[in-house]
Amino acid sequence: MIKTLKETRGAKRQGMGLRDPETMLEVWVTVRNGDWVIVQNYANGTSCIVAMGEHWEGSLTNPA
Repeated sequence: MIKTLKETRGAKRQGMGLRDPETMLEVWVTVRNGDWVIVQNYANGTSCIVAMGEHWEGSLTNPA
């Protein structure tokens, strides 16, 4: 899935975080058009797209 996101869609991972000890979520954004995808990765190696949309607006923040 990562290969497809990078090579076919031109997406870059903008962030990631643990949902629980077995699950990680990643946000991928295609910079040229603002399309975004949220991928859920499981500890067993499977992944699935859980949401996607358009017009991503991000900001860089440094949590305290």
